[in-house]
Amino acid sequence: MAGQAWPRGFRLEERPEPTIDHTDDVKIHVLAAGICGSDLGIYTCKSLFRDAMSRAPHDPVVVGHEFCGIPVDAGDQARVRLAEIIAHNSNHDDEVLKFTRRRSAADLARDPGFTDFVGEHFVCSAEMHITCGWCFQCRVGAPHTCQNTVIKGVHDDGAFADYLKVPAANLILLRRGELPVEIIAFMDAIGNALHMVQAVDVAGKNIAVLGAGVQGLMAVAAARRSGAGRIYVTDFSPSSSDSGTSRVETVLFAMARRFGANHCFDMAQPGAKDRLMGTVMDETDGTGVDAVLEASGSYFAYRDGLDLVRMGGTMALLGIPEGAMPVDFGRDIIFRGVTVKGIIGRRVFETWEAMRNLLGAGLANDLLDGGFVSHELPLGDFETGIDAMQRRDAIKVILKP
Repeated sequence: MAGQAWPRGFRLEERPEPTIDHTDDVKIHVLAAGICGSDLGIYTCKSLFRDAMSRAPHDPVVVGHEFCGIPVDAGDQARVRLAEIIAHNSNHDDEVLKFTRRRSAADLARDPGFTDFVGEHFVCSAEMHITCGWCFQCRVGAPHTCQNTVIKGVHDDGAFADYLKVPAANLILLRRGELPVEIIAFMDAIGNALHMVQAVDVAGKNIAVLGAGVQGLMAVAAARRSGAGRIYVTDFSPSSSDSGTSRVETVLFAMARRFGANHCFDMAQPGAKDRLMGTVMDETDGTGVDAVLEASGSYFAYRDGLDLVRMGGTMALLGIPEGAMPVDFGRDIIFRGVTVKGIIGRRVFETWEAMRNLLGAGLANDLLDGGFVSHELPLGDFETGIDAMQRRDAIKVILKP
Protein backbone atom coordinates (compact mmCIF):
# COMPACT_ATOMS: atom_id res chain seq x y z
CA MET A 1 0.00 0.00 0.00
CA ALA A 2 1.07 3.58 -0.63
CA GLY A 3 3.12 4.98 2.24
CA GLN A 4 3.88 1.52 3.65
CA ALA A 5 7.39 1.05 5.07
CA TRP A 6 9.78 -1.23 3.19
CA PRO A 7 13.31 -2.56 3.74
CA ARG A 8 16.16 -0.23 2.85
CA GLY A 9 18.43 -1.24 -0.04
CA PHE A 10 18.36 -3.51 -3.08
CA ARG A 11 18.86 -7.24 -3.44
CA LEU A 12 20.32 -9.24 -6.33
CA GLU A 13 18.28 -12.25 -7.40
CA GLU A 14 17.94 -14.67 -10.29
CA ARG A 15 15.04 -14.02 -12.65
CA PRO A 16 13.95 -15.73 -15.89
CA GLU A 17 14.84 -13.82 -19.03
CA PRO A 18 11.95 -11.61 -20.15
CA THR A 19 10.01 -12.90 -23.14
CA ILE A 20 8.22 -11.11 -25.93
CA ASP A 21 4.60 -10.99 -24.74
CA HIS A 22 3.37 -8.19 -26.97
CA THR A 23 3.89 -7.70 -30.66
CA ASP A 24 5.44 -4.26 -30.13
CA ASP A 25 8.02 -5.39 -27.50
CA VAL A 26 11.79 -5.32 -28.05
CA LYS A 27 14.02 -7.51 -25.90
CA ILE A 28 17.39 -5.91 -25.12
CA HIS A 29 20.65 -7.33 -23.81
CA VAL A 30 22.01 -4.72 -21.39
CA LEU A 31 25.65 -3.70 -21.91
CA ALA A 32 25.81 -0.96 -19.28
CA ALA A 33 23.44 0.86 -16.93
CA GLY A 34 23.81 4.07 -14.95
CA ILE A 35 22.85 4.54 -11.31
CA CYS A 36 20.64 7.62 -11.10
CA GLY A 37 19.98 9.84 -8.12
CA SER A 38 16.41 8.57 -8.17
CA ASP A 39 17.76 4.99 -7.85
CA LEU A 40 19.56 6.21 -4.74
CA GLY A 41 16.24 7.67 -3.57
CA ILE A 42 14.61 4.26 -4.04
CA TYR A 43 17.49 2.57 -2.21
CA THR A 44 17.09 4.90 0.78
CA CYS A 45 13.27 4.64 0.78
CA LYS A 46 12.63 8.30 -0.06
CA SER A 47 8.91 8.82 0.43
CA LEU A 48 8.16 10.02 -3.11
CA PHE A 49 9.60 6.86 -4.65
CA ARG A 50 8.27 4.59 -1.92
CA ASP A 51 4.75 5.81 -2.61
CA ALA A 52 5.17 5.47 -6.38
CA MET A 53 6.57 1.94 -6.22
CA SER A 54 3.95 0.85 -3.71
CA ARG A 55 1.45 1.19 -6.56
CA ALA A 56 3.43 -1.00 -8.98
CA PRO A 57 1.38 -3.94 -10.33
CA HIS A 58 3.96 -6.48 -9.17
CA ASP A 59 6.53 -6.81 -6.40
CA PRO A 60 9.49 -6.73 -6.41
CA VAL A 61 10.39 -4.43 -9.29
CA VAL A 62 13.73 -4.56 -11.12
CA VAL A 63 15.10 -1.02 -10.73
CA GLY A 64 17.25 1.05 -13.10
CA HIS A 65 16.20 3.23 -16.01
CA GLU A 66 19.46 4.41 -17.62
CA PHE A 67 21.09 1.91 -19.99
CA CYS A 68 22.78 1.01 -23.25
CA GLY A 69 22.07 -2.35 -24.83
CA ILE A 70 21.68 -4.45 -27.95
CA PRO A 71 18.30 -5.44 -29.41
CA VAL A 72 18.21 -9.25 -29.52
CA ASP A 73 14.55 -10.07 -30.18
CA ALA A 74 11.37 -8.28 -31.15
CA GLY A 75 7.68 -8.88 -31.74
CA ASP A 76 6.27 -8.68 -35.26
CA GLN A 77 5.17 -5.04 -35.04
CA ALA A 78 8.41 -4.12 -33.28
CA ARG A 79 10.46 -5.66 -36.11
CA VAL A 80 8.61 -3.48 -38.60
CA ARG A 81 9.19 -0.43 -36.43
CA LEU A 82 12.91 -1.19 -36.22
CA ALA A 83 13.01 -1.76 -39.98
CA GLU A 84 11.35 1.62 -40.55
CA ILE A 85 13.98 3.37 -38.43
CA ILE A 86 16.83 1.62 -40.21
CA ALA A 87 15.42 2.13 -43.69
CA HIS A 88 14.78 5.81 -43.01
CA ASN A 89 18.41 6.33 -42.00
CA SER A 90 20.10 4.09 -44.57
CA ASN A 91 20.99 6.70 -47.22
CA HIS A 92 24.24 7.79 -45.53
CA ASP A 93 25.46 4.37 -44.40
CA ASP A 94 26.85 1.99 -47.02
CA GLU A 95 26.58 -1.14 -44.87
CA VAL A 96 22.97 -0.44 -43.95
CA LEU A 97 22.12 0.52 -47.53
CA LYS A 98 23.67 -2.72 -48.77
CA PHE A 99 21.51 -4.72 -46.35
CA THR A 100 18.26 -2.85 -46.96
CA ARG A 101 18.65 -2.78 -50.77
CA ARG A 102 15.81 -0.24 -50.66
CA ARG A 103 13.37 -2.94 -49.55
CA SER A 104 10.22 -1.92 -47.71
CA ALA A 105 10.14 -2.04 -43.92
CA ALA A 106 7.77 -4.99 -44.06
CA ASP A 107 10.17 -6.93 -46.32
CA LEU A 108 13.13 -6.10 -44.09
CA ALA A 109 11.25 -7.24 -41.00
CA ARG A 110 10.58 -10.63 -42.62
CA ASP A 111 14.27 -11.15 -43.48
CA PRO A 112 15.52 -14.09 -41.29
CA GLY A 113 18.79 -12.22 -40.69
CA PHE A 114 17.18 -8.95 -39.69
CA THR A 115 17.54 -9.25 -35.91
CA ASP A 116 21.15 -10.41 -36.21
CA PHE A 117 21.95 -7.45 -38.48
CA VAL A 118 20.41 -5.00 -36.02
CA GLY A 119 22.35 -6.50 -33.11
CA GLU A 120 25.61 -6.44 -35.05
CA HIS A 121 25.39 -2.85 -36.28
CA PHE A 122 23.32 -0.96 -33.70
CA VAL A 123 23.07 -0.31 -29.99
CA CYS A 124 20.18 1.32 -28.20
CA SER A 125 18.78 3.11 -25.22
CA ALA A 126 15.13 3.95 -24.58
CA GLU A 127 12.76 6.56 -23.25
CA MET A 128 11.79 4.73 -20.09
CA HIS A 129 8.69 6.85 -19.43
CA ILE A 130 6.02 4.73 -21.11
CA THR A 131 3.11 7.00 -21.96
CA CYS A 132 -0.48 6.14 -22.85
CA GLY A 133 -0.90 8.10 -26.09
CA TRP A 134 -4.55 8.97 -25.45
CA CYS A 135 -4.75 11.27 -22.40
CA PHE A 136 -5.11 15.04 -22.88
CA GLN A 137 -1.38 15.73 -22.45
CA CYS A 138 -0.40 13.06 -24.97
CA ARG A 139 -2.94 14.31 -27.50
CA VAL A 140 -1.69 17.91 -27.32
CA GLY A 141 1.95 16.96 -27.85
CA ALA A 142 3.23 16.92 -24.26
CA PRO A 143 3.64 13.20 -23.55
CA HIS A 144 6.38 13.88 -20.97
CA THR A 145 3.52 15.01 -18.71
CA CYS A 146 1.25 12.04 -19.52
CA GLN A 147 -1.30 11.36 -16.78
CA ASN A 148 -0.74 7.62 -17.04
CA THR A 149 3.04 7.40 -17.28
CA VAL A 150 4.61 4.08 -16.33
CA ILE A 151 8.32 4.48 -15.54
CA LYS A 152 10.44 1.42 -16.21
CA GLY A 153 12.57 0.84 -13.13
CA VAL A 154 9.94 2.39 -10.85
CA HIS A 155 6.51 1.05 -11.80
CA ASP A 156 7.74 -1.81 -13.99
CA ASP A 157 10.92 -3.84 -14.45
CA GLY A 158 13.94 -1.81 -15.49
CA ALA A 159 17.56 -2.05 -16.59
CA PHE A 160 19.63 -3.40 -13.67
CA ALA A 161 19.55 -6.81 -15.27
CA ASP A 162 21.03 -8.83 -18.12
CA TYR A 163 17.89 -8.26 -20.20
CA LEU A 164 14.89 -5.96 -20.30
CA LYS A 165 12.11 -5.23 -22.73
CA VAL A 166 10.60 -1.95 -23.89
CA PRO A 167 8.00 -0.94 -26.48
CA ALA A 168 9.57 -0.37 -29.88
CA ALA A 169 8.12 3.15 -30.04
CA ASN A 170 10.32 4.10 -27.05
CA LEU A 171 13.56 2.75 -28.49
CA ILE A 172 16.51 5.05 -29.26
CA LEU A 173 18.57 3.30 -31.93
CA LEU A 174 22.16 4.39 -32.55
CA ARG A 175 24.76 3.15 -34.99
CA ARG A 176 27.63 1.33 -33.24
CA GLY A 177 30.43 3.80 -32.63
CA GLU A 178 28.18 6.85 -32.94
CA LEU A 179 28.55 7.50 -29.19
CA PRO A 180 30.46 5.65 -26.46
CA VAL A 181 28.51 2.92 -24.67
CA GLU A 182 29.29 4.53 -21.30
CA ILE A 183 27.65 7.79 -22.46
CA ILE A 184 24.60 6.12 -23.98
CA ALA A 185 24.18 4.30 -20.66
CA PHE A 186 23.14 7.56 -18.97
CA MET A 187 21.60 9.53 -21.84
CA ASP A 188 18.38 9.39 -19.83
CA ALA A 189 20.03 11.52 -17.13
CA ILE A 190 21.73 13.81 -19.63
CA GLY A 191 18.28 14.34 -21.10
CA ASN A 192 16.90 15.48 -17.74
CA ALA A 193 19.59 18.15 -17.49
CA LEU A 194 19.14 19.19 -21.11
CA HIS A 195 15.37 19.43 -20.63
CA MET A 196 16.04 21.83 -17.76
CA VAL A 197 18.32 23.90 -20.01
CA GLN A 198 15.76 23.85 -22.83
CA ALA A 199 13.02 24.99 -20.46
CA VAL A 200 14.66 28.39 -19.92
CA ASP A 201 16.23 28.95 -23.38
CA VAL A 202 19.62 29.79 -21.88
CA ALA A 203 21.25 31.38 -24.94
CA GLY A 204 22.69 34.75 -23.93
CA LYS A 205 21.32 34.50 -20.39
CA ASN A 206 23.05 34.57 -17.02
CA ILE A 207 22.14 31.47 -15.05
CA ALA A 208 22.68 29.89 -11.66
CA VAL A 209 23.03 26.11 -11.45
CA LEU A 210 22.32 24.90 -7.92
CA GLY A 211 23.91 21.55 -7.24
CA ALA A 212 27.17 20.29 -8.78
CA GLY A 213 26.18 16.65 -8.92
CA VAL A 214 25.51 14.67 -12.08
CA GLN A 215 22.53 16.74 -13.23
CA GLY A 216 24.05 20.09 -12.31
CA LEU A 217 27.36 19.40 -14.05
CA MET A 218 25.61 18.19 -17.18
CA ALA A 219 23.40 21.29 -17.09
CA VAL A 220 26.53 23.47 -16.95
CA ALA A 221 28.05 21.68 -19.95
CA ALA A 222 24.82 21.81 -21.96
CA ALA A 223 24.16 25.46 -21.05
CA ARG A 224 27.65 26.53 -22.10
CA ARG A 225 27.32 24.71 -25.42
CA SER A 226 23.89 26.30 -25.84
CA GLY A 227 25.30 29.82 -25.58
CA ALA A 228 24.63 30.79 -21.96
CA GLY A 229 26.19 33.99 -20.60
CA ARG A 230 27.65 33.87 -17.08
CA ILE A 231 27.16 30.61 -15.19
CA TYR A 232 27.20 30.53 -11.38
CA VAL A 233 27.36 27.15 -9.64
CA THR A 234 26.67 26.27 -6.01
CA ASP A 235 26.94 23.12 -3.95
CA PHE A 236 27.27 22.19 -0.29
CA SER A 237 30.22 20.16 1.00
CA PRO A 238 29.16 17.76 3.79
CA SER A 239 32.67 17.83 5.24
CA SER A 240 36.12 19.20 4.57
CA SER A 241 39.51 17.55 4.46
CA ASP A 242 42.37 18.30 6.85
CA SER A 243 43.60 20.91 4.42
CA GLY A 244 40.29 22.70 4.64
CA THR A 245 39.55 22.02 0.97
CA SER A 246 36.47 19.88 0.30
CA ARG A 247 35.92 17.40 -2.52
CA VAL A 248 33.22 19.75 -3.80
CA GLU A 249 35.91 22.35 -4.42
CA THR A 250 38.71 20.06 -5.61
CA VAL A 251 36.72 17.75 -7.91
CA LEU A 252 33.19 18.91 -8.63
CA PHE A 253 33.91 22.61 -8.96
CA ALA A 254 37.01 21.87 -11.05
CA MET A 255 34.81 19.89 -13.40
CA ALA A 256 32.13 22.61 -13.40
CA ARG A 257 34.75 25.17 -14.42
CA ARG A 258 36.05 22.82 -17.11
CA PHE A 259 32.54 22.54 -18.50
CA GLY A 260 32.00 26.31 -18.51
CA ALA A 261 31.13 27.68 -15.06
CA ASN A 262 32.40 31.21 -14.35
CA HIS A 263 32.08 31.12 -10.54
CA CYS A 264 31.56 28.32 -8.00
CA PHE A 265 30.47 28.67 -4.36
CA ASP A 266 30.59 26.07 -1.59
CA MET A 267 27.60 27.09 0.49
CA ALA A 268 28.99 25.23 3.52
CA GLN A 269 31.77 27.79 3.85
CA PRO A 270 31.30 30.83 6.13
CA GLY A 271 30.05 33.86 4.23
CA ALA A 272 29.37 31.90 1.02
CA LYS A 273 25.83 33.24 0.60
CA ASP A 274 27.06 36.83 0.88
CA ARG A 275 29.84 36.17 -1.65
CA LEU A 276 27.41 34.50 -4.03
CA MET A 277 24.88 37.31 -3.86
CA GLY A 278 27.59 39.96 -4.04
CA THR A 279 29.22 38.44 -7.12
CA VAL A 280 25.93 37.93 -8.98
CA MET A 281 24.59 41.37 -8.19
CA ASP A 282 27.90 43.05 -9.03
CA GLU A 283 28.14 41.30 -12.41
CA THR A 284 24.46 41.82 -13.31
CA ASP A 285 24.19 45.46 -12.22
CA GLY A 286 22.02 44.49 -9.28
CA THR A 287 19.52 42.62 -11.45
CA GLY A 288 20.06 38.95 -10.58
CA VAL A 289 20.27 35.93 -12.84
CA ASP A 290 17.86 35.38 -15.71
CA ALA A 291 17.31 31.76 -14.77
CA VAL A 292 17.93 29.33 -11.93
CA LEU A 293 18.44 25.64 -12.72
CA GLU A 294 17.86 23.71 -9.47
CA ALA A 295 19.50 20.30 -9.49
CA SER A 296 20.33 19.69 -5.82
CA GLY A 297 16.97 18.77 -4.31
CA SER A 298 17.75 20.94 -1.28
CA TYR A 299 15.26 23.46 0.07
CA PHE A 300 18.22 25.61 1.16
CA ALA A 301 19.13 25.82 -2.52
CA TYR A 302 15.51 26.61 -3.42
CA ARG A 303 15.75 29.59 -1.06
CA ASP A 304 19.01 30.66 -2.68
CA GLY A 305 17.36 30.42 -6.08
CA LEU A 306 14.47 32.64 -5.06
CA ASP A 307 16.98 35.23 -3.84
CA LEU A 308 19.12 35.02 -6.98
CA VAL A 309 16.51 35.09 -9.75
CA ARG A 310 15.70 38.49 -11.24
CA MET A 311 12.24 39.99 -11.54
CA GLY A 312 10.62 38.31 -14.53
CA GLY A 313 13.15 35.48 -14.39
CA THR A 314 12.60 31.73 -14.44
CA MET A 315 13.26 28.88 -12.04
CA ALA A 316 13.48 25.35 -13.47
CA LEU A 317 13.26 22.72 -10.73
CA LEU A 318 14.69 19.25 -11.34
CA GLY A 319 16.11 18.29 -7.94
CA ILE A 320 13.60 16.38 -5.82
CA PRO A 321 13.47 17.52 -2.17
CA GLU A 322 12.01 15.63 0.76
CA GLY A 323 9.09 17.10 2.70
CA ALA A 324 7.69 20.63 2.38
CA MET A 325 8.98 24.20 2.30
CA PRO A 326 7.15 27.43 3.21
CA VAL A 327 7.10 29.97 0.36
CA ASP A 328 5.88 33.56 0.41
CA PHE A 329 4.31 33.38 -3.04
CA GLY A 330 3.26 37.01 -3.02
CA ARG A 331 6.70 38.40 -2.21
CA ASP A 332 8.93 35.84 -3.94
CA ILE A 333 6.99 34.89 -7.05
CA ILE A 334 3.82 36.82 -7.87
CA PHE A 335 4.96 40.41 -7.30
CA ARG A 336 8.32 39.62 -8.87
CA GLY A 337 6.81 37.99 -11.96
CA VAL A 338 8.88 34.83 -11.54
CA THR A 339 8.03 31.76 -13.62
CA VAL A 340 8.51 28.39 -11.92
CA LYS A 341 8.78 25.25 -14.05
CA GLY A 342 8.84 21.68 -12.81
CA ILE A 343 11.09 19.46 -14.94
CA ILE A 344 9.97 15.87 -15.41
CA GLY A 345 11.75 13.46 -17.71
CA ARG A 346 12.57 14.56 -21.23
CA ARG A 347 10.56 16.18 -24.00
CA VAL A 348 9.73 13.16 -26.13
CA PHE A 349 11.58 13.03 -28.48
CA GLU A 350 12.77 16.59 -28.89
CA THR A 351 15.23 16.35 -26.02
CA TRP A 352 16.64 13.05 -27.29
CA GLU A 353 17.41 14.51 -30.72
CA ALA A 354 18.99 17.66 -29.24
CA MET A 355 20.99 15.50 -26.84
CA ARG A 356 22.19 13.26 -29.64
CA ASN A 357 23.40 16.28 -31.59
CA LEU A 358 25.15 17.90 -28.59
CA LEU A 359 26.86 14.66 -27.58
CA GLY A 360 27.96 13.94 -31.13
CA ALA A 361 29.32 17.47 -31.50
CA GLY A 362 31.83 16.98 -28.70
CA LEU A 363 29.95 16.93 -25.41
CA ALA A 364 30.38 13.14 -25.10
CA ASN A 365 34.15 13.51 -25.33
CA ASP A 366 34.08 16.41 -22.87
CA LEU A 367 32.26 14.25 -20.34
CA LEU A 368 34.58 11.25 -20.72
CA ASP A 369 37.81 13.26 -20.90
CA GLY A 370 36.70 15.21 -17.82
CA GLY A 371 36.38 12.03 -15.76
CA PHE A 372 32.61 12.24 -15.51
CA VAL A 373 32.24 8.45 -15.38
CA SER A 374 34.01 7.88 -12.07
CA HIS A 375 33.10 4.21 -11.47
CA GLU A 376 32.52 1.22 -13.77
CA LEU A 377 31.49 -1.84 -11.78
CA PRO A 378 30.00 -5.29 -12.32
CA LEU A 379 26.26 -5.31 -11.68
CA GLY A 380 26.80 -7.49 -8.60
CA ASP A 381 28.94 -4.75 -7.03
CA PHE A 382 26.07 -2.25 -7.00
CA GLU A 383 26.54 -1.71 -3.25
CA THR A 384 30.02 -0.30 -3.93
CA GLY A 385 28.55 2.19 -6.36
CA ILE A 386 25.71 3.16 -4.04
CA ASP A 387 28.14 3.63 -1.16
CA ALA A 388 30.39 5.85 -3.30
CA MET A 389 27.39 7.97 -4.27
CA GLN A 390 26.25 8.33 -0.68
CA ARG A 391 29.74 9.39 0.40
CA ARG A 392 29.89 11.73 -2.63
CA ASP A 393 33.03 9.95 -3.82
CA ALA A 394 31.36 9.22 -7.16
CA ILE A 395 30.16 11.34 -10.02
CA LYS A 396 28.58 8.86 -12.46
CA VAL A 397 28.49 5.15 -11.62
CA ILE A 398 28.07 2.65 -14.46
CA LEU A 399 27.08 -0.97 -13.81
CA LYS A 400 27.84 -3.72 -16.31
CA PRO A 401 25.95 -7.06 -16.15
